[in-house]
Amino acid sequence: SFYTLNSLSCRLPRKTDMERKIEIVQFASRTRQLFVRLLALVKWASNAGKVEKCAMISSFLDQQAFLFVDTADRLASLARDALVHARLPSFAIPFAIDVLTTGSYPRLPTCIRDKIIPPDPIMKQEKQTTLNQLNQILRHRLVTTDLPPQLANLTVANGRVKFRVEGEFEATLTVMGDDPDIPWRLLKLEILVEDKETGDGRALVHTLQVNFIHELVQSRLFADEKPLQDMYSCLHSFCLSLQLEVLHSQALMLIRERWGDLVQVERYIPAKCLTLSVWNQQVLGRKTGTASVHKVTIKIDEADGSKPLQISHEPPLPACESKLMERAMKISHLSVEKLLIDSVHARSHQKLLELKAILKAHNVNDSSFIESALPTLVIPILEPCGRSECLHIFVDLHSGMFQPMLYALDQSMLDDIEKSINDDMKRIISWLQQLKFWLGKQRCRQSVKHLPTVCSDTLNLANASSHPAGSLSKHHLFIKLTRLPQYYIVVEMFDVPGCPTKLEYRYHFLSVAQLEGDDGPPSAQLLQQFKPNVDELVLDAIPSKGVRPGTKRKLSGEQAAAIEPKKPKRSGEMCAFNKVLAHLVAMCDTNMPLIGLRCELSNMGIPHQGVQVEGDCCSHAIRILKIPRCKGVSEETQRALECSLLDCTFRLQGRNNRTWVAELVFCNCPLGSTSSKDQGGTSTRHVYLTYENPLSEPVGGRKVVEMFLSDWNSISQLYECVLEYTRCLPDVPSYMSIFSEVRLYNYRKLVLCYGSTKCSSVTIQWNSANQRFHLSLGTVGPNSGCSNCHNIILHQLQEMFNKMPTVVQLLQILADTQAPLNAINKLPTVPMLGLTQRTNTAYQCFSILPQSPMHIRLAFRNMYCIDIYCRSRGVVAIRDGAYSLFDNTKIVEGFYPAPGLKTFLSMFMDSSQDARRRSVNEDDNPPSPVGMDLLDPLASQIQPQLQQPGAGIYPALTSPPSAYHQNIAPSPSMMPTPSPGTIHAVSSPSGAMRAHPPFAPILFFLIFGHFYGPNFQLCQPHGKSLDPSSPYPMVSPGQRAGTWPGSPQVSGPSPGARIPGMSPGNPSLHSPIPDYQLPTNMPPPRKLPQRSWAASIPTVLTHSALNVLLLPSPTPCLVPGLAGSYLCSPLERFLGSVIMRRHLQRIIQQEANVISANEPGVIMFKTDVLKCRVALNPKNYQTLQLKVTPENAGPWTQEELQFLETFFETRVAGPPFKYNTLNAFTKLLGAPTHILRDCVRIMKLELFPDQAAQLKWNVQFCLTIPPSAPPIAPPGTIAVVLKSKMLFFLQLTQRLPPAQEPLSIIVPIVYDMATGLTQQADIPRQHSSSGAAALMVSSILKRFNDMHPPRQGECTIFASVHELMANLTLPPGGRP
Repeated sequence: SFYTLNSLSCRLPRKTDMERKIEIVQFASRTRQLFVRLLALVKWASNAGKVEKCAMISSFLDQQAFLFVDTADRLASLARDALVHARLPSFAIPFAIDVLTTGSYPRLPTCIRDKIIPPDPIMKQEKQTTLNQLNQILRHRLVTTDLPPQLANLTVANGRVKFRVEGEFEATLTVMGDDPDIPWRLLKLEILVEDKETGDGRALVHTLQVNFIHELVQSRLFADEKPLQDMYSCLHSFCLSLQLEVLHSQALMLIRERWGDLVQVERYIPAKCLTLSVWNQQVLGRKTGTASVHKVTIKIDEADGSKPLQISHEPPLPACESKLMERAMKISHLSVEKLLIDSVHARSHQKLLELKAILKAHNVNDSSFIESALPTLVIPILEPCGRSECLHIFVDLHSGMFQPMLYALDQSMLDDIEKSINDDMKRIISWLQQLKFWLGKQRCRQSVKHLPTVCSDTLNLANASSHPAGSLSKHHLFIKLTRLPQYYIVVEMFDVPGCPTKLEYRYHFLSVAQLEGDDGPPSAQLLQQFKPNVDELVLDAIPSKGVRPGTKRKLSGEQAAAIEPKKPKRSGEMCAFNKVLAHLVAMCDTNMPLIGLRCELSNMGIPHQGVQVEGDCCSHAIRILKIPRCKGVSEETQRALECSLLDCTFRLQGRNNRTWVAELVFCNCPLGSTSSKDQGGTSTRHVYLTYENPLSEPVGGRKVVEMFLSDWNSISQLYECVLEYTRCLPDVPSYMSIFSEVRLYNYRKLVLCYGSTKCSSVTIQWNSANQRFHLSLGTVGPNSGCSNCHNIILHQLQEMFNKMPTVVQLLQILADTQAPLNAINKLPTVPMLGLTQRTNTAYQCFSILPQSPMHIRLAFRNMYCIDIYCRSRGVVAIRDGAYSLFDNTKIVEGFYPAPGLKTFLSMFMDSSQDARRRSVNEDDNPPSPVGMDLLDPLASQIQPQLQQPGAGIYPALTSPPSAYHQNIAPSPSMMPTPSPGTIHAVSSPSGAMRAHPPFAPILFFLIFGHFYGPNFQLCQPHGKSLDPSSPYPMVSPGQRAGTWPGSPQVSGPSPGARIPGMSPGNPSLHSPIPDYQLPTNMPPPRKLPQRSWAASIPTVLTHSALNVLLLPSPTPCLVPGLAGSYLCSPLERFLGSVIMRRHLQRIIQQEANVISANEPGVIMFKTDVLKCRVALNPKNYQTLQLKVTPENAGPWTQEELQFLETFFETRVAGPPFKYNTLNAFTKLLGAPTHILRDCVRIMKLELFPDQAAQLKWNVQFCLTIPPSAPPIAPPGTIAVVLKSKMLFFLQLTQRLPPAQEPLSIIVPIVYDMATGLTQQADIPRQHSSSGAAALMVSSILKRFNDMHPPRQGECTIFASVHELMANLTLPPGGRP
């Protein structure tokens, strides 16, 4: 087809168009038919196997049919032609009778019997007799025949004689009769020549060759007169030629595979000789010119052909050991490599003998020796010498060159030695001298390898030219003590005259110094040689203990060696250890730190006993006799501490010798503890002080002594506090013993556990770096890992304790402040967003600002301030911190008074304080902390107490503290004053106070001084810190940054910087309740008008009341379903309500008409349709209530107004008290009546969702934009816009069973006031799922507007929202 197509392409251009078309159609038709046939053939080929099987079966059947027909034809022809006259023979009756009766066939023809049945075999005895006769014939023939001596190894057995020549052949012969003329018959021939190295286990002679030799030898045996002699000559000549050929092939393989040019075949003549040359120096290239060539010749002896192969050497072998000579002259092993090795082995032994002769001439006492197994000369370098330290000189068997080997010697130096001694053997002497000093240094290095040292051959010194250290001998070694880098051990080595294999060592002690700031080399200071008898010191380093007279003791190995004159045998490796050097290094490493410490103690004037040996002479210590006294510690304390100190010892600890341990042993510990470590029966206490010596300082330097003295100062300072505490323990009240316990006192720290469960701990330590006490707080027991509530005032406690280090006072403060601080810790302090108009600014809810250990300030959202003063007997005093401490008419800048705080706090006073509560309400004008009606009963109860001096741990109440009269000027806030306008009026209670001069200051001190002593400061001048222990100085609001370390950053001025001056110990701030019981028959409180400065007077609450005040709890007086999820404390609800009222006051001044209210704390305003009244809930002062009154009797129902008021109280003015929420609600109040009523109905669905059970969704009216809302404005922005259209947001939450997570969506709704249409705001969505939900909401609202067109004056907001809540269904599986 391809050819046709090709030809067609050539022919078509010459034809017309029609002809071309016809040709193409014809070609296509023919080609199509051809491909159809090919397709049919391919399809048939797929089933060709089955067709072939059928064809085979058919052929087989045809063949069988042919065979059957042919068989029938042949049988028919046989019957018709050949068997026409055939007859059967007569029956063999006699034969049958024989077989049937006798069981035998005796009539068998003889011809058949002779051919088939074999004759009877010869008997074994006859066979053995014949073989024995044949053996005798063979022995006789051997005796009478001339037998070669090489065939003496023969064996006659079983009628055969076997001749065996080892390594050549084995022949087996016999004779065919006893006639002497009968020739020998060769039965078997075996060639024994083998090539075990290159033959691969195969026979060297082919079977045909063996048969040929067999025939040749047999012909010789027939024709020769001496047949056996001729047989041996023939076979022996053949075997020698074969052996020579084997050796030649081995030599060629040896040259090719292993030895190379080191061995050469000089001459090879088959069946005659083989000559090999070795140690050819010209071939090796090590020398030039003529050089001797060592030859080995293997040949067949032509004179006597019966001899084996002969070996000759050129030049002849030296007369060395007979065994080496004997091995080198035999070739029975048939190995040319072994022959060469034996030859060069003998020559190597001769070369080593020549080298040993040179050593013997130099040193008569030379102890070198030659090892024969491998030609090696072992030369001891430095005696006594171990085997690994000897110089081994080998002779290379291949080249005949010397090869030295020494362990740890550099290879380049070995190469130099090899070249030198091969050029001239006498140079070995000079090399041995160098190796002796090298080995001496190596021994020194190995001896101190396990010690903390660094060895070096040189040391760069700045003063090497002028110092003796620069003029040491040529061979020396510097050993640096790594733990004492300023010290070195220098080892010098010298020759010993007359002893070439010995060295003399000299040891020096070298100290260097490095100048400060100098990076150059150090300077040598001291170079001193150790005493010559240092060996004796080493042997006597461990003195034996005293032995009683008449007793025997076993001597150690070294002691016995010192007594016996005979030197004990030692191995060379043990002798290589330089015990003198190791002892010197260990001694210096151990003692130099102690010597340095001893020198420092002496320089600082501290008496001590010097370095002393302890135990079994295995440790050293320095015992201090007297420790210097510390500054700032009383003489009495120091004397008591010195009397209790029994021992003070310094020791080195650890493997690095840089850790010092000072052991202090004390007796008569002044304070017991509950720790298990201190419950032992011993009366002494061991204190261990550990000091890590800095790497930059010498071990045992001045730094260690300074650290020890610093720790001793810490022990002394703490000991003084402990002594004072032990003196006060007998007078401590019983409740204090229950409140606290001493958990641990180890002279370094005092750990006190306190609290009802003893789970809180305070640790007192003296910080030497800051020269002040350091307190650390923690928790133990079940509460381990929790935070200690006193961490808030830790800084103040520490400052107070450093000013007055009294443990009793510290425990009293901890007892008085634990419960209040536990309650304060429950207040939220996390910053929150969206509380004000600036939604992106975070404001801290409560800022806890400790002013002193007993004074905690709480700042609420940077607007209101609450001062809490902790007092004894389980009470606290709370006041409004916005008022100045010195003038109630002044307000602290940055803070605002909290109206109604006094009344709110009075609600938490317990029944025992009803009298005080009534006094506060009745005497709200004037506000006085202590009224005269309270002073009279106080005086009658306090007077008996004044007559009990020394009662308890409190100071005697006989007169006011002197500091009060000297340092504190009378202040209006220090005395009960009626009002800011009548401070010095005659009729005020302060006049009554002055009417009792002896009692007033005593009462004042009793109530407010308590146990703080006469020096307790009560006030501070203006401009100073609130308290010396307070970390918050009084600064201006502009200096806020950085004034509150560790507290969160909040916006606005610092709450701690808004009070120009205050007194934490101001008497007006302390508890006015003394230690007596108030009368309980007081009338209930009555409401009186509030005074703006009434909250500046402290209100006294118990700890339980304070806990209730600060503990997060549900909002009271509210239905549980209406309360929000945000739990907060009553104080936070009150302050939040006050803030919301303040925000509302500012909002309505812009939005609505303000109506003046006669009641304080009440805000009244009105809108177009409503009149509103906002005030705190008079029952609890924790919520802000709204009272709404319509302007006219319109469509409003009382139920709708109640829903609006409830929504305001729970959702607007409640937690978390957001400004924008209130502002949005105020805008909503200004909406038209029909719109506002629909919004109120939506609020009803939010407040009471259970009343609409048929709905699928719950609704929440969003007054601020939630975070998940569409991006129309930042989250927290006002979500109610009232213009021509109204925009607001709703959050719909799907109603699901409790086990499932509900789905929520945010729906922005726009109400057109002109058209009355309610629809979804068109806001672009970011999430596709949110877009799908928005489309469904829009479709529902559009369908509702189409089905219920709005009517004039009717609002469709609620109806549209109700329709949406009832019919909205989201697609399953997807969240909006």
